Amino acid sequence: MAMDGRGEVLTVLEVAGRIGLAEPVIAELRRIDESGETLSANGVEAVRGLTDPRRRVESWKTLKAELAGGGDPNGLRILYWMLYAAGRYTFPEYRRLGIPVSIFDATMGCFTRFVGEHRVSYGRYGFDRDFWTYRELSARLFRLGSLEFELAYDTADVPAVAGSSRVINVHIPSDASLDPAQCDRSFAESHSFLTRFFPDWTGLPYWCESWLLSPALERLLPEGSHILAFQRRFDIRETDPDAPDWREWVFQRCGAPIAELPERTSLQRNMKRFLLDGGKVGIGIGCLK
Repeated sequence: MAMDGRGEVLTVLEVAGRIGLAEPVIAELRRIDESGETLSANGVEAVRGLTDPRRRVESWKTLKAELAGGGDPNGLRILYWMLYAAGRYTFPEYRRLGIPVSIFDATMGCFTRFVGEHRVSYGRYGFDRDFWTYRELSARLFRLGSLEFELAYDTADVPAVAGSSRVINVHIPSDASLDPAQCDRSFAESHSFLTRFFPDWTGLPYWCESWLLSPALERLLPEGSHILAFQRRFDIRETDPDAPDWREWVFQRCGAPIAELPERTSLQRNMKRFLLDGGKVGIGIGCLK
């Protein structure tokens, strides 16, 4: 760990180690680091901008375009620079706000999770969620226990049905436990967290947009399902039966025709049968009751 004018900072490899990235990925990050990877002045400013809530989207697009020029087929170069931003700018912001470093580690664990999901889907390590992770880097999305909570203010991130310019978005990581007791703890922790660190966000409604809120799941899961218990926490206000999210989260991005989808789990089997019979899964959008 080093120090600069903003206080403690972490290197790319220090962040990678803290969040438990796989050794082959760390080895590639080390290779990039030792190669003397550099960016243009605009690229350097874009890396900093990833952590600025006002400039994060524009900065992501700028960085993405610059790296595309040199080739980044597996996304590990943009992963390198996002981890650089996490250690150089996001970590000091956590320290400034007084947010526990355990929450930093848990939140930045999204990079490890996304790299792992890429390997499950494609058989190789890679990173393709750069369109998402500026939320974590700008200290507006936090992992608190099983669940993630996002301070949402961009029009694209606030459900239109919410009728509000700011909401707390609830996200369910792929490794989350939906055990009711653990979810209770996450929601309770989120209230305490907001009260302590972001008091101007307290009292706002909690919204969730997910395949886990699809009404079709009532027909596919047993009554005691933790997924259904989670779904029933929300007042479903809108649905999109044609959303394809189920392919990513239930079938690990398998693009095969429905008849050829895998049947490794009971949910996969039930959903496949439901889809073959003409059913639709889609997503639900709901407000926490």
